[in-house]
Amino acid sequence: MKLPNHKLIQSCKTRWNSVMDMFARLLEQRWAVTAVLSDRTVTKLQDARVLELTDEYWGIIGELAPLLETLKCATTVMTSEKTVAISHIYPITYSIVKKHLLVAADDRPRGRSLRGRFNDH
Repeated sequence: MKLPNHKLIQSCKTRWNSVMDMFARLLEQRWAVTAVLSDRTVTKLQDARVLELTDEYWGIIGELAPLLETLKCATTVMTSEKTVAISHIYPITYSIVKKHLLVAADDRPRGRSLRGRFNDH
């Protein structure tokens, strides 16, 4: 496996964007995580059963990561102390609502549900 040598990232309750960072790192390191959890010399079977992610969960992470990345980027720009300007708020918000949060024909059920919630408001 030729993967970057990165540690996994844990989410933090007080920093919502840490979930996006955690998802991105999990997706990057998916095969390494799977290999470690499958290796009984490293991980006990009972621990692996608790920690293993099903294909469904990997799919959910893959669906949500791009959406969360968009929201993280927008949040970072709008909360920057050095470059924030009121003129950024409308274009960023408009782009998120009209482009990134629209339900697409190829959305999987979870992504469709999440995007649909944003469109209901």
